[in-house]
Amino acid sequence: MQGLQEIWGLELGEDSWATAGYLGAINSGDATCGLLIGSSVAIGLRSGQGKTCLPLEDVTERNKAIAGVNALFGDFIKEFETTQCEKLTQCNFSKPGEGERYLKEEIYKNRCFKFFNFIMNRFIETEKRSLNETDLNQASL
Repeated sequence: MQGLQEIWGLELGEDSWATAGYLGAINSGDATCGLLIGSSVAIGLRSGQGKTCLPLEDVTERNKAIAGVNALFGDFIKEFETTQCEKLTQCNFSKPGEGERYLKEEIYKNRCFKFFNFIMNRFIETEKRSLNETDLNQASL
């Protein structure tokens, strides 16, 4: 989430704590990858950036956020076949010692870094396309 906050110029502050408690799929291994949860939160924050209304009061922007999250999850599943932390990391954080094994064996380097890079590269490419479309629209005016 914090990476996307920086890319999109979203304020780094209290909102940065929104996913602070989400570690190792909430120590269950049976939940969605935290990178996707954080990215979903960041998409929502970006959609609401500068707004004073609630999401239900701006249906158009909320629908864009929903579409963005759905597309992210769909692309992630196409690439990695699942969003489930245990299947992605091959660690069940609910079992004693699994968290320590994850750190000691640096499993995150071969697993989670790959997922992180996929997500960040996807958003960087999306931003580039969006900027190009904006430039084309301005040029046609």
